[in-house]
Amino acid sequence: MSVMRLSLAVLATSAMTEEAGRHYARGYKRMPVPANDVANLGIANITAEDLKATPSSIDWSTKGALTPINDQNNCGSCWAESTTETVESAVFISTGKLPGPLSVQQLISCDKLDGGCNGGDPPSAVRYLKGAGFGTAEDYPDTSSKSGKTGKCKWNKKAVVAVSGFTYAVPECTSGHQTCTTDEDKLAAAVAKYGPLSISINSGDKQKCDWANYKSGVLTPKCKPQANLVDHSVQLVGFDKTASPPYWKVRNSWGTSWGENGFIRLPMGENACCIGCEVLIISATTKSQELVV
Repeated sequence: MSVMRLSLAVLATSAMTEEAGRHYARGYKRMPVPANDVANLGIANITAEDLKATPSSIDWSTKGALTPINDQNNCGSCWAESTTETVESAVFISTGKLPGPLSVQQLISCDKLDGGCNGGDPPSAVRYLKGAGFGTAEDYPDTSSKSGKTGKCKWNKKAVVAVSGFTYAVPECTSGHQTCTTDEDKLAAAVAKYGPLSISINSGDKQKCDWANYKSGVLTPKCKPQANLVDHSVQLVGFDKTASPPYWKVRNSWGTSWGENGFIRLPMGENACCIGCEVLIISATTKSQELVV
């Protein structure tokens, strides 16, 4: 009996050590904007009425607007995860019903505007989806997260969701080593009005604020708001201005054992981790609803 307990303890310790020493893949890579594509470069018109109507807090994860947390594991596919999550949430906003999980594998393997497990960018992922439509994870399940390989496209081209495009919630920041600022009141208004947003941020890779070490609470120390440090795409799902300190709630794609059941909280008021540097409002609906409209 004592030997069995000892073995179990060793296994538990080994699992904890493996999790603590895990390499967390990112995968954000800024992709070029096609010269003939000007349709997706607009910025949302956040009005004075929108600002006034913004609640002091909102959490879309409690409103049925999110599918379960994914784990990108060994694949540098954060861009695909963030895009997929936000399209799913956009369908919820447009129809009142969350679709079944969509195929992140379709983006990883079939979107040639991006680099699969070698990295990509949500704006170019949306450009691909505008033409292709989006299939389900049931039809085309994930294989890249475990293998770490992009793989060949094997999608059956059966699209259930139509993606019409995106706008930036706040002006994009691409100013390299300079400190980026953003209007966080407008960002909060966008989250409240449009639902969960795709964001690309500085996850602190090899910095003191490295998200790999995050456990819980509002993140400290600070992750710099510099565009050249942006390395990871995630989903902004809420905020609380009344908390002490006030925070943004962000969904990650590193599984539920990381952070606060897969989420992290970032401080408000300082463009923490460049949270406002690349923020997409994605428009999408079901194919059946598109036909009705």
